[in-house]
Amino acid sequence: YPIIFALLGTALSAVLDPSLTDWRLIEKNEERVLFPLRDYILEVKAFRPDVYDTNPSYGELFRTDKSTTMMMLLHAGNWNKKVGRLVWNTIKYDRGFDINIEECDARYQAYNSFPAGGKKEQIWAWNFNQDNVELTCDGELQYTQHFDEGDVNARKPGLPEKCRALGDADVDRIIFRHMEGYYIRGIPRSTEQETKPQTEKPTTIITTKPTTKAATTAAATTAAATTAAATTGAPDPDDVLYDEAYPTCDCWTPECGYCTNMECTVKQDLINSNKGIEVTSKLKRKRLNSIVLYDEDGNEIGKFQWSLRGIWLSGCIQCLTPAELRRARAAEGPTTWSFSLKDGVVRITINEECLYEQPLVGECKEKYGKAKRFAFYDMTCESPFLYRCSEMLDGERITPTCAGACPQQ
Repeated sequence: YPIIFALLGTALSAVLDPSLTDWRLIEKNEERVLFPLRDYILEVKAFRPDVYDTNPSYGELFRTDKSTTMMMLLHAGNWNKKVGRLVWNTIKYDRGFDINIEECDARYQAYNSFPAGGKKEQIWAWNFNQDNVELTCDGELQYTQHFDEGDVNARKPGLPEKCRALGDADVDRIIFRHMEGYYIRGIPRSTEQETKPQTEKPTTIITTKPTTKAATTAAATTAAATTAAATTGAPDPDDVLYDEAYPTCDCWTPECGYCTNMECTVKQDLINSNKGIEVTSKLKRKRLNSIVLYDEDGNEIGKFQWSLRGIWLSGCIQCLTPAELRRARAAEGPTTWSFSLKDGVVRITINEECLYEQPLVGECKEKYGKAKRFAFYDMTCESPFLYRCSEMLDGERITPTCAGACPQQ
């Protein structure tokens, strides 16, 4: 097979080769590349085909259409020692057969959203850490896997031990398949990122270090509002009697223009809202809670997503979910939580206690300071949110039945 000696004489040394940061064309249907995943994040520039089928006939082997499929075979030390097989696609399939790490997943997993919002050109990033691997597309998380949490399946012997072994492997060479005409490059990891052990505390990629103090400001604001209401005798406009529970209508539908129809959004001045968005949902490790944020003109700013594994704000936050937030979920059934952007600070609150707080700075603060609308993405009818009449204005499709998409309660 054709071989690209990406690192030349220093391929297996600790010296980072600056040439790896340049885009390199994959010229053949199968190419071998020396690439140290310990030292670099691997970026792939791929292109969605113009014609594709999101619900093809998979056949007995469940093989997806090769025009959308990318594959990497990971090797450690020599070309005879394969430690990983990764398959992923440039589209999101209706049945969820989107991505698979053979050593960790007993079956194909589904993306969190349609890659790159349906755009033809896509920038994928594989980030292999000591404890987990993450895959993003255009900065949006699509897949994550902890190496200690591989699937168990009698039909796939070796799981989950092979998953942990993949995390421990010193991958230094990759075979790329079905990727002719695509491009690859490396993004060097910082020395601090590689040497500092991962902890339960969140780490961010753009914002400042997260604070750990409780949301005393939010508690004081709530107390002040209660006192004012008692003094004046006026009802609190955010009292539950004045609000309604609506289902989290999924905006990724043809009727909602795949999250572009503003009638599927709720208008709210998030930067000035004391309450934010309150949702009741089942908190899981792999299932994301996703909120799309828009500016006043309806342009998408980014997505806020979180699960028991991690917290993400497009382009600004990417961190592990802190232990105190994981422990606060309901022992059984759904948990009521709130997301807030008050004064440019990202907060997640459960039972009126702030369990995650991260101030935004610079471009991130400016960007998300424009958040004036929101919609829910890939959520279910069983996960209601609190429609606050005093500060929200719903689109025509935000109804108790999501304009017919959800059953009448």
